[in-house]
Amino acid sequence: MKKSLLAALLTAGMLFTAACSGTPATPGATSSGSEAAGGKTKIAYVVKAMSDQFWIDMKAGAEKSAAASNVELSFQAPAKETDVDQQIQMVENAIASKVNAIILSAADSKALIPSIVKANQANIPVVLVNDTIDNDALSAAGGKVVTYVGIDQKASAQLAGDYAVKTIKQGNVVLLEGISGVKALQDRLDGFKEPVVAAGTFKIVASQTANNDRAQAFNVMQNILTSNKEVDVVWAINAEMGQGAVQAIQQSNYGRPVAVFDFDASKDDIEAIKAGTLTGSVAQFPELQAEGAIKAALDALAGKTLEAHTQTKAELITKDNVEAFASSRPS
Repeated sequence: MKKSLLAALLTAGMLFTAACSGTPATPGATSSGSEAAGGKTKIAYVVKAMSDQFWIDMKAGAEKSAAASNVELSFQAPAKETDVDQQIQMVENAIASKVNAIILSAADSKALIPSIVKANQANIPVVLVNDTIDNDALSAAGGKVVTYVGIDQKASAQLAGDYAVKTIKQGNVVLLEGISGVKALQDRLDGFKEPVVAAGTFKIVASQTANNDRAQAFNVMQNILTSNKEVDVVWAINAEMGQGAVQAIQQSNYGRPVAVFDFDASKDDIEAIKAGTLTGSVAQFPELQAEGAIKAALDALAGKTLEAHTQTKAELITKDNVEAFASSRPS
C-alpha cells in the first residue's frame, strides 16, 4: 500500500513538472522567451542603407508600427548599399542575440542566403521587405522566408516606361543602372526598358551603373551628355541617381529638353517635379511596406501562413498628381 501511494505521488510530481516546463519551440518562436515572459517582441529590421529619403521614411514607418504593436525594434543599416558584408554581419548578430523575427531588405540577392538559412535553423522567421531574394538559390540552400512585403518592382517601373512611350513618343534613352546582383534593381531596369524598346521609336544610347549614388550618377551623366548630344529620356532606378542626373543636365546647359524619370518619389523628387526638372517618379510608400513587414513578422510568430508576396501599392507621380501626392505624405 505504501509503495503504491509513493508511486502515485511520484507520477503526479512528474506530471506537474512537465506541465510547468513549457513546450518545444513552435515555428517562429526563439529561445529568448521574450513573449512568454510577457515582454516585447524583439524584431531586428535590417535594410541596405540610410543614405536616402526612402530608407529614412521606412525607418519612421517601422518605428511607428513597432510602437503600436508592442515591438522592441532594432533598425539597422550599413553605411552604403554596397556594404554587403556589413549587412551580413548585422543579420548574424541578430540571430546570435536571439531576436524573435528578422525583417530584411537584402543588399544582394544571393549573398544573404546563408544568413537566412542560419535564421531558419535558429527557428527565427525572416520577412523580406522592398527587395526580393533569388528564390531558386534560396530553395537549393534549404532556406525559406515567410513572405516578401513590397511592390511588384518590374510592374511598378513599367508605369514610368508606359508614360514615356505615351507622352514622349520617340527619342534617345539613357539608362542609369543600380548595384549589380540586386534582383529588385534589375527588375526596375527591365520594367522601364521593355515598353520603351517594344515601342520601336526609341533608341538606348547608353546604359551604365552609378551604384545608386547621387555623386556617381552626376559624373556618369556628365560623361554621357558630353558624348551624346541628343539625349531625350533618362531612366534612373532610384531617386539618388535621378537627382544626380537632373543636376548634371542643369549644370551642363544641355541644348535640348530631357525627360528624367526615377524611382522612390523622395522629397527632392517632389520638388523637382514641381519645378519641371524631373518628369516622373515611381512612389512605393515605404511606411506602408514597414507596417506590412512588421505585421507579417507578428503573424508568422502567431503561427499564421502568409502568401509568398504581400503586395503594397505603387504610383507614378508626375506634374498631374504631384500636389495631391505631396499633401498626402507624412510631414
